[in-house]
Amino acid sequence: MQVTCNACQRSMKIPDEKLPKEHAFSITCPECKTKFKVDQHLKPKESAPPPPPPPPKEKEQIVDTTSMVVNAEEFEDDEDLVIYDENDQIALILDDNNKDVWTKALEEINFKIQYARSPEYAVHKMKFTHFHFVALNENFGNVSLDESPIYQKVIEMPMVTRRNIFFALVGANFKSLNNMQAYQKSANVVINEKNLEKLGDILKKSISENEIFYKVYKETLNAMGKS
Repeated sequence: MQVTCNACQRSMKIPDEKLPKEHAFSITCPECKTKFKVDQHLKPKESAPPPPPPPPKEKEQIVDTTSMVVNAEEFEDDEDLVIYDENDQIALILDDNNKDVWTKALEEINFKIQYARSPEYAVHKMKFTHFHFVALNENFGNVSLDESPIYQKVIEMPMVTRRNIFFALVGANFKSLNNMQAYQKSANVVINEKNLEKLGDILKKSISENEIFYKVYKETLNAMGKS
């Protein structure tokens, strides 16, 4: 190891094997007789490297669960499981005041019947069941048609889905079998509540006309090569 006198700056070489390994020592300069301390051979103990910083925590994803919250009572099925045959026609009745009238009329033309307790529950049902017929009272769920989620769902369906559902609206503000009102409300038929005693005849007429219309429609598509 090479050392230098602090006083006269004389450089001296000390064999490494003669250096005390664990502590400093003093040496007298042969040139100026100055005694000085030598400790540069003592390497400071290397401290253990600090542990690497922990990886940054992934930013927690904040999920808006507002739209996921449902009323358990509203959507908890308390109905018996019904298994339908492939060719069964299924109707959804959304008219609490006239449920029995609808049920009788639809069962007479071989529909299987389901009900819903609210507009929201009706939407829930339509996610899992293809209904061929939907009967909706304009005040079902104590909301207007414009505010009814089930009405909005039906009228916003893609046409390829919507034309496979016969949609009937009933209420005090409709004129039965008025095609213009039905068209304005995106329904297949509108029925005034006062005419429900004739519901069977109204359904037979309107459903038959709907089937004839779509038969012509499908034949036209076939003729145009667009089926």
